[in-house]
Amino acid sequence: MRIRRTWPPRLRAEPPALLEYALNTDLLRWELAATDTGTRLTLRHTVKDRDWIPKVAAGWHLCLDVAERLLEGRPIPPIGGTAAVGFGWSELNEQYAQKSGIPDTGLPQQG
Repeated sequence: MRIRRTWPPRLRAEPPALLEYALNTDLLRWELAATDTGTRLTLRHTVKDRDWIPKVAAGWHLCLDVAERLLEGRPIPPIGGTAAVGFGWSELNEQYAQKSGIPDTGLPQQG
């Protein structure tokens, strides 16, 4: 008997409308809903440590910028890790920290 493992581990899947999974200590939930003009994507990313909220928001902001370019027919490679700093991550992190009232602690520490 072969056991099939998925990564990341799925907690809940209801194709085609819902996917929920854990990523380290975070919980990600993707939902698709029909609208009059297309489909609405809702992403809920729950983090364990409040200080990560601006960092995660800045990262997803850049991911959505990449997706927007792809949908416009002007694709760019994914942006991740320390390379994100060159695409405005630090400024976005600072803005999200200010809006959320969370201190800006800068780049995540590697460890």
